Parts: sequence; structure tokens; C-alpha cells
Amino acid sequence: MPTQLPVVAAIPNYNMGHHLRMLLPQALAQGYDRVFVLDDGSTDDSVEVVNAFGGDVTLVRSPRNQGCTANRNQIIDHVGDGELIHFIDADMDLETPETASVAREVAARYAEQGVGAIGGLVSRKDGTQEPYNYGPVFSLKGHLSAVPPLLDRVREKPRLARLVQRLAAPGTKYWPNVLEPPKPAPAYWLHEGNMLIYSDVFRAIGGYDPLLRNHGAQDLAIRLEQRGVKRQFDPSIEVVHHYIDVRGRKRKWQQAKSLRYLIRKHGFTRWLTDG
Repeated sequence: MPTQLPVVAAIPNYNMGHHLRMLLPQALAQGYDRVFVLDDGSTDDSVEVVNAFGGDVTLVRSPRNQGCTANRNQIIDHVGDGELIHFIDADMDLETPETASVAREVAARYAEQGVGAIGGLVSRKDGTQEPYNYGPVFSLKGHLSAVPPLLDRVREKPRLARLVQRLAAPGTKYWPNVLEPPKPAPAYWLHEGNMLIYSDVFRAIGGYDPLLRNHGAQDLAIRLEQRGVKRQFDPSIEVVHHYIDVRGRKRKWQQAKSLRYLIRKHGFTRWLTDG
């Protein structure tokens, strides 16, 4: 008999103990083979929250805050090859019943196409999809064609939204159409807050770059592309994002620093001409 593909939930967390109380019961009801909380040196009650679930949830804890990308890499030492990791941010709610079974079906759907990572649907509490569910290669062209957030701001003004969409159409090929129901599409980078990735693929590329505190999804995608591993967006697994910000004023500074680092790492010429 063929062995069922193991699916593990990996929940990166930093000071989100309040929402972990709501998310962990949801995760335990989804049929995962194992559930992990990857804690990034939290100073709130996150550890106590996880420990209250006993052996049903495995806590993997860094003694200090490393940043969201390095934190995700803690899962590498706790999975074997041939497993499917489902990264779920700690400020999400799981909306899809039997998520683990759906994850296996989705993975099988794209296996023959060489897809190693699959992004799910990240929605808001009002049911609208986030504008950054997936996107094009990290490049100047990608930055200039970032139309989804603009469309998102004018979605309640149909005539203006259609005008923006029509004018920007040539540059939106690899961005989601936030004015339409989400549908499967090949993607370059994926929203890491709701993403499936094969454990052997994640380990082979060394996980996320631990020096990045932002734009880790873009860097991961570039390295997957270099290895010939395809990425796919599929809305079959949906989560709702609650936007718990634990970085505050540091966020914009970290984003700018990560942007400069990514350009240096992958080359200014590539950033200028790719896409």
C-alpha cells in the first residue's frame, strides 16, 4: 500500500500568544500528522499557551529573537524528507476544513509539473483577498507594476477600478486580480503565511535566508527558480489574516534594509533587467 504523504503544520510565532489560543485548536482539528509552533524568543505568554496543549503541539523555541525568516528555518531539523510542510502565520484563522487532506490533494495535482511550493489564499475578515497573495520576480519592473494594492484601494469604485485595471493591464501578468474571485495561477513568489512546501525542497535550498527580516518570500522564490522548482498559487486552502503587528516602527526600517540586501545579494543588473 502506498504511504500517505505526511503533512505537518509549522506555525511561526512571536508574541502572539493571544491568537495562538484560537489557532491551535483549529490546527489540531485539521488532520495534520504533527503540529509545531516555531517560537522566535517570545516575551509574552506564548510558551505557556503552547505547553497547555501538552504533547499534541510541539514547541520549537529560539532562545532569542532572530527574525521571521530564521525562525521558519527551525522546522528543518524536525521533519524528514518526503513530508509536506504547511506554514501558517500565527495571526491566521484556518477556513478550509480537513486542511491536511486538501493539502495532499493540492500537492498531488501539481506534482508532475515540477511544483515544489504552493501558496494558498490569504483573505481578510471581510472576505476580500489580500493583494499580496503572490507576485512576480523581485525586480524594478515588479515594483513598478505592483497594481493589486492600488486596485484594492479603489475596489469600492467600480468605474475607477476598471480604468486602473485597463491602463495597468500590460504589467499585471504575474499579479493576482483582486477584483475577481481567486483562481489557480503559476506564480513567482508566494505568501509565506499560507504556503505548502516539500520538506526535502526546503532543506535542499537551506530554507529562508536568515539575514532577511522582510522579503524572504522573494528571495526564496529566486533560489527555487534557480534550481528549477516551480511555484503555484491555488486558493483551495484559505486562511483569514488578522494583521497582528509585533514589529511596530521597526517594520519600515527592516523593509528598506532587506530591500538593499536583496539587491546586493542577487545583483543590481538582475534587479534592473529581470521580469
